[in-house]
Amino acid sequence: MKVFLQLVFSCCLAVIFVPTLRADISLPSLTITSVAVSNAQAVLNWTGGRPTYQVQTRSSFSASWTNAGAPTSNNIAAIPITSNPAFFRVVSDYTARYQVVFNATWSQATLPTNWPGASAHFSGLVGGTHNGSVHFWRDGETASEGIHLMAELGQKTALLNETSPAIASGAAHFQLSGGGISPSPGSVTLVFPQAMRRDFPLVTLVSMIAPSPDWFVGVDSLSLIESDQWVTNKVVTLYGRDAGTDSGVSYTSPDQVTVPRGVITQFTGFPALQDGVIVPYGNFTFTRLD
Repeated sequence: MKVFLQLVFSCCLAVIFVPTLRADISLPSLTITSVAVSNAQAVLNWTGGRPTYQVQTRSSFSASWTNAGAPTSNNIAAIPITSNPAFFRVVSDYTARYQVVFNATWSQATLPTNWPGASAHFSGLVGGTHNGSVHFWRDGETASEGIHLMAELGQKTALLNETSPAIASGAAHFQLSGGGISPSPGSVTLVFPQAMRRDFPLVTLVSMIAPSPDWFVGVDSLSLIESDQWVTNKVVTLYGRDAGTDSGVSYTSPDQVTVPRGVITQFTGFPALQDGVIVPYGNFTFTRLD
């Protein structure tokens, strides 16, 4: 079996098995140095790019790319050839380590109306990383039980239980769970327990505004890949949201279950409207660590 090499821009290298051998394009960021084919496997060597690397394969131009093996920091990989033709590519900079800093700015100075005093705080951070085939909350949609219990009680377990089947099905990668902030204003840092992968570039992360009926802050399906590159630093402003599960009208209102449940909405008036401006409760700063 002979080999055709095709280098594809966007930080990756594709190796396509067809009846001739030639190199069409040379990428400065990632260059294949040799390909050996024997015993139904291809041994690829490359230089350049940025670790980690992920070898991917497919059986035709129309098929989806699938990972062959785990991400590696090596510059060599042996990949079984299971079809003819077989297409391979090596994706550079496949993983990235992140931390997020939650900076809570909620205070009597920023949002004085109905300020709850020394009891103002935020529950522990909770969420996960995933791809676009799943989401765990969204403006305009009814809150899941996990979001309901997080927004009303600051509980994490139910929301983490909702991420587990998504991880098992291949729609999510790993869970996120971190500390809260008490009192507000203040800050807390969460270092991600694993490196993110390019096939799971989205982050969902939330925290309860407390005390409150069912109010929270967070991000829904935030991508940490922009223009095909991992972001180095990204700051996201956090506006308050109502989960639509409790009809209380102030931070310390008694429970008033909303029947039927409403939908998740961003604050457009009380308690965030101050002098005609919707004031945020803080921000998330995502920083790449490697």
